[in-house]
Amino acid sequence: MRARIVASWFSYCLAAALLTACGGGGGGASSLPPVAPPTGGSGAPSSSAPASVAISIAIPSATSASSSLRRVRYISAGTKSASVSYAGTTQTANCDTACNLNASVTPGTVTFALSLYDGSNGTGHVLSTGSTTTTIVAGTSNSVKVTFGAVVATVVVALGTSAVTAGTPATIPVTVTAKDAAGYTVVGSDPYATPITLSTDDASGATSLSPATVTAPGAPVSLAYNGRAGLGAVHVAAAIPGAQITTQPATLTVQNPAPATPPPSAPQPSGSAPAHVKTYYFYGINGVNASIPASWMAAHADYVEDDGDGVQHATAFKNAGGKYAVSYTDPAYVPYCFAPFSGPQATCRGQVGKLVTDESAWLHGADGTRVRRFVDNSFGYQEALNPGSPASQAAYRATTQAILANGPIDYFFADDSGGVFIGDDGTQMTGWMYGFNEPAVEITTDAQFIPANRAMLAAAAKPVIVNGITPYTLQPSYGGAWIDSPNVAAQNYEGCYADGSAVAGSQANRWVYQSNSLLTTYAHHATAVCMMYAQPTPANRIYDMASWWMTYNEQYAVAAPYTSQPLNDGFTVVPEFEIVPRGPLASATSDISALRSATGAYVREFASCYQAGTAIGPCAAVVNPTSSAVAMPALSGHYTTALALDDKSMYSGGKATWTASVPASLAPLSAAILR
Repeated sequence: MRARIVASWFSYCLAAALLTACGGGGGGASSLPPVAPPTGGSGAPSSSAPASVAISIAIPSATSASSSLRRVRYISAGTKSASVSYAGTTQTANCDTACNLNASVTPGTVTFALSLYDGSNGTGHVLSTGSTTTTIVAGTSNSVKVTFGAVVATVVVALGTSAVTAGTPATIPVTVTAKDAAGYTVVGSDPYATPITLSTDDASGATSLSPATVTAPGAPVSLAYNGRAGLGAVHVAAAIPGAQITTQPATLTVQNPAPATPPPSAPQPSGSAPAHVKTYYFYGINGVNASIPASWMAAHADYVEDDGDGVQHATAFKNAGGKYAVSYTDPAYVPYCFAPFSGPQATCRGQVGKLVTDESAWLHGADGTRVRRFVDNSFGYQEALNPGSPASQAAYRATTQAILANGPIDYFFADDSGGVFIGDDGTQMTGWMYGFNEPAVEITTDAQFIPANRAMLAAAAKPVIVNGITPYTLQPSYGGAWIDSPNVAAQNYEGCYADGSAVAGSQANRWVYQSNSLLTTYAHHATAVCMMYAQPTPANRIYDMASWWMTYNEQYAVAAPYTSQPLNDGFTVVPEFEIVPRGPLASATSDISALRSATGAYVREFASCYQAGTAIGPCAAVVNPTSSAVAMPALSGHYTTALALDDKSMYSGGKATWTASVPASLAPLSAAILR
């Protein structure tokens, strides 16, 4: 690639014989004074006689500008020789403070091509080139201008900052420096003959370059980061189409916020442990646990979730002394929508959508209709609300206020509201618009989406529990942007330690991701609801519980067992969460690998444990999330029995007993809880 930077001048002295009077020049360019041509005996020049052309190119010194920068011209300080080609002839000359050549040409139209080298006698690397076609007139002094363009050998990319914090959007200046083969920087204002192209290895779309091409030295470039977490590092590289160059890319590191160490639980006197860990159960919603008396639920649950209509079960729970009542809401997607999909005739009967009268409350595609995804003939379509619309925010506020009028709700479960807008392939279609017919046009970037969704969550009449995470890392979205919002009380993990109906293991790092995500939530001083979706067999229940114990934090951890898959008797309340572990001997703060043993199993031991409020001594959880059997690791404590569960709910008399033996090894995707 060549950058057309600055003109260098040389003069042509035309005569019937070789002249030596043409010369001189200085500075970074050469300018030769006109020289009167000699005349023949008749006083007239001969138009066919050879003309002598004296060429002088001044070479700037390496110290004439600081940091090897050349002034507004491009003749490199590294120039050691020059060549000129014309009419099938090439001449070279070595250079010191100047390059001096003499060419003998026939008057007329002549093309001169010049090259400057970093080696003697026209060898080494070409530093810059220039050419011009001009008419040489006999008998006059001809001055001709040629522009030298730098031959770029190296492109260095640098960033205004080398690191950003996940969850905080930023715009970073990018500096692109082109250098010749001698190491001198190409400067000036003239455009490059071939622009430098920039690119990143970020496939997620979290970063973007503006512009992506550099057309001239010093052209401003910026790298925009939208705040998405989970990138690690983004590399910015340069290239010149059709040229072999050396590049020095720049690296932007995306750092997760330094996790704050959760405050330790207050010391508890012996025997004062609660009757169960913090639990979250469905109560009335979708009919789950609906026949259990409110007084029984108040004794065994800390949170209950009811549907978003009459909230009769939640009201009864509170009246019976229950702690926290939660009502379901859907502030992201509205169900029960049918054609047409825009305008006053559109039909949408969903909880929030039925209150919307302004079309601006919806997200639309490029064709002007609302974005949507089909569910079934009864459920119809889901349509997406525009979280940045005052109309949608007003409808959500009215929805929550109406629910509060029906019962004493403490929190609203905000379904699908905690995810990311742009997915891992850099599009909406793997993020907020997953499964929808097309992307939205009102909001197109994470930078637009984050403040809009924060405003939507803030519209609720009581704090919300957000449901949704970054799908490819399982982390709270945007570095905790939602859980750090004032009106957000908790992060819900739907399918916690489960992948569909099966327990989650080390495949695709899902078990590790889930554990680290819970740790991240606690570090933000936010409650994490672990909503377990695995098939509730006794083995799966022990695996889920032991996995949850790996990150258990008494202040912030909430267990929500089997909300979508009741046990055989139709209930989801289970006896194992009456066991309360306390006094951990070791804890992980940000990375669960701190609890990985030499055998590959994960271990966490507790100094004092309780069951239904009664002390039972030390206990431990051991989990094998891998696809291979592992040996039982060495443990600090001496344990003689393991937890056993039956297949009945606690309401139907199910028990958690210490009747199993301590295993010598753990099968794949299995766990043991010991005492």
